[in-house]
Amino acid sequence: MSWSDIINNNLIGSGNVSKAAILGFDGAIWAKSDNFNLATEEAIAAGKAFSALDALLGTGLRLEGQKFLVLNADEDRVIGKQAVIISIYEKGLQPEMCSKTTGALADYFKSIGY
Repeated sequence: MSWSDIINNNLIGSGNVSKAAILGFDGAIWAKSDNFNLATEEAIAAGKAFSALDALLGTGLRLEGQKFLVLNADEDRVIGKQAVIISIYEKGLQPEMCSKTTGALADYFKSIGY
């Protein structure tokens, strides 16, 4: 299964996530949903931001030209060994379900060594 398949099947396909991307810590875009217009500069900044959780909580992230606040960040849910999963929910979706769905995928990646 490709990274794009994982995004489309596990995140977008769940109905709990509107847009998603998997990024390396260097900002390389491993995969993203077709509707996620993530600029290269934003991906690089997002990948690097997760190395400094305190700063991330204070400044948030800029994605698709829009600022997103980071409400919660800890080493189990934000940082993995190799990659960052970014999920966005839009109006009509439940934030808790977006977080739960994304967390389940992160737990799976962690269990297989990512």
